[in-house]
Amino acid sequence: MEQTSKGEKRRFVRVDMTVPVKYRSFRNDSIFQGNFSVGKSRDISVSGLKWAVGKQNAVNTKLDMELVLSDTLSVYVIGKVVGGEDKTINGIVHRFDRVTFLEVDKDVQQVLTRQVFDALRRRGAHR
Repeated sequence: MEQTSKGEKRRFVRVDMTVPVKYRSFRNDSIFQGNFSVGKSRDISVSGLKWAVGKQNAVNTKLDMELVLSDTLSVYVIGKVVGGEDKTINGIVHRFDRVTFLEVDKDVQQVLTRQVFDALRRRGAHR
């Protein structure tokens, strides 16, 4: 799915979607019990996301991540921080990191594709 806007570098459609994201330093373990942090996605694609986090994660940090897509659906991916920025919103500084997904199971990739396109369809229906 190529983006069509001029100057856009992304290869995949990205949609504004806010979901909780559990994360921790990479252990290659999809079970999230105990020591993990939680952020919130700002936008998601099949290949990565931008999310609000409590503190900056260093570029190239590899992470175990669980995206909580609904009350009954969570998916596990392995991600790597590729950048980020601080933004001031209503006078408060928020940290947003960008993550690319390094390893995504084919079934998870299908779920993410469906979530992205369902969100785009809902957004189009409300216009």
